[in-house]
Amino acid sequence: MANIKPFCAIRPNSIYADQLVFTTMQAESVSGDLNKAESLPPLKTLLETIARHRPETPEGQANAYEEVNHTLQNLLEKDRLWREKKPGIYVYEIVTKNYRQAGIWTLTALSDYTNGTIKTHELTIADSVRRLKNYRQHTGLEGSPVLLTYPPHLVINRIIAETRANSKKTSLGNREGFHRLWKIEDEATIKKLIEAFAQIDTVYLADGHHRLESADRLAAEQQAAGLTVFDTISSLYIASDQLRMQEYDRVVLPVEPIEKGVLMDKILESFSVQKARSNRPVQPNENGLIGMYLNGKWFILTPREIPGKGVAAMLDVSVLQEQLLAPVLGIIDAGTDVRLKCVGGEMAIEELQTLLEIYPNAIAFTLCALTVNQLIAVADAGEILPPKSTWIDPKVPYGLLMHCHF
Repeated sequence: MANIKPFCAIRPNSIYADQLVFTTMQAESVSGDLNKAESLPPLKTLLETIARHRPETPEGQANAYEEVNHTLQNLLEKDRLWREKKPGIYVYEIVTKNYRQAGIWTLTALSDYTNGTIKTHELTIADSVRRLKNYRQHTGLEGSPVLLTYPPHLVINRIIAETRANSKKTSLGNREGFHRLWKIEDEATIKKLIEAFAQIDTVYLADGHHRLESADRLAAEQQAAGLTVFDTISSLYIASDQLRMQEYDRVVLPVEPIEKGVLMDKILESFSVQKARSNRPVQPNENGLIGMYLNGKWFILTPREIPGKGVAAMLDVSVLQEQLLAPVLGIIDAGTDVRLKCVGGEMAIEELQTLLEIYPNAIAFTLCALTVNQLIAVADAGEILPPKSTWIDPKVPYGLLMHCHF
């Protein structure tokens, strides 16, 4: 069963929200006018990025966490941020030119992760987990939620629809799209939501693997030490029929020039290779095909065989990793190798082509987007995909709703 609960969110004062909440989709409108009197950098810069930019020393990190905590309190005291006095659960909606998604924003018990209610599908990187765990331990702050998906549920759908129709909303956005929130405070409605989620046997982690893993590890350490346990995590639940999965491509930036003829010979051992028509960029729209850019030309790769077993091994992202990136290019750990860059989302091809212009020796690989059913099948099988295998919408802007354990 999924175990959720309401919370007292920290929210931007609407007067300053267009400065404090920054998202790529709204880069032009919500990055803030820094020439305006009393203008503010985005919350992500003020409360998160600052910690990553400090030296990885005990003193440097201690100073960073102290600054984050001081900044948060200062924003609250100056009324730039508001802390809700009454707990609630929120309906969240994102509306763009191309799609609309709505879900439930709440807290989830970390016990759902340890008892198997939440299933995952991607590897985590140890250093990222360590950094996030330390940040959570010393600030108690969650600036954005993990993304969870579940089978569509009639009661949850009805509550979302009724809340959107009958409750007051707050909205932030521009011509590219809007983020909207409705707060549910009615105890009877909250009780119905809690009961409805309790009927769901399994939920699937779509985005936020490192945050969830780091939160779970910290909770275990706190419990073992007899400390107050941060035993929940900020979560956005989007039903599986609304989840959007997009392409997530790879660009390899060789440290030294690669002999293109030798590389192609090695690729031909595991793949059949076909030149792309008119040398146009290739973005596959079906499984079993991989696009490749090499030496100014686009190709379509088709694996000759798939030696691995299991659900994950059959997917293109695993085929690329196990049959080309690792054995041919020496990229063993896709999560930490600095030669590998990943680009995804609606602008994936455009971003990829920009990298190719900047790095003439780069080699690009494009993949068909995974489906929600494939993600669920991998998680149900207890298998794991390489890091950066899925690009999933929605992408929730940092600071729209925050939760602090202190």
